[in-house]
Amino acid sequence: MMEIINTTLWFSFLGTVLIIGVTPGPSVLLASANSMSYGAKRTVGTILGDLSANAIQIALSALGLASIVVTSGEIFGLIKWAGVAYLIYMGVTKIMMKPKVGMFNKTISDKSFLKLYSEGFLMSASNPKAIVFFAALFPLFIDQNYSFLPQVVILGLSYLMIDGICLLIYVKFASRLKVYLEDKEKIHFQNRIIGALLILSGLMLSTVRRTTN
Repeated sequence: MMEIINTTLWFSFLGTVLIIGVTPGPSVLLASANSMSYGAKRTVGTILGDLSANAIQIALSALGLASIVVTSGEIFGLIKWAGVAYLIYMGVTKIMMKPKVGMFNKTISDKSFLKLYSEGFLMSASNPKAIVFFAALFPLFIDQNYSFLPQVVILGLSYLMIDGICLLIYVKFASRLKVYLEDKEKIHFQNRIIGALLILSGLMLSTVRRTTN
């Protein structure tokens, strides 16, 4: 692992993605709602749909980043700092966000595995900010002293694994989490904590970049 990726940056990446993964966003709420309506096993389709869309978004982001790495290291450095700013922006947005509830007040109807997969895929794929998110996040954790492609593959697989595990946990305990996920005050309190952690993560990564580039 040490020969193809900077392990310090990789562990920082894992921590950052974990913070993002535990945040109850649209995909988490959809998977949780489907789990309570159709069962945890069938909701795996929703999770796989979400991860499939993420994999495509990661690939598209990586293609764009690859061309930048080849053509200009300076531009790549600027994108890294833009990523730091974006991470801090995400934190501020989380702190100021007004929680939305009501995802679990839905009419239950029978849905196939393919339908649940489609819901998860479309939920993630329809987010126009996703590619920008990955394009901003990945440069923060890529060391130009290592080959680009292996790093992107490891970071991409790590993201998908952590995101998938977080979704599975929410799906598994969806019924127990319903009261929490429908409580605006609790969600707002968590958003403030997550936002502060994201801002801290961005500030720490900016310091790392100054010493490693």
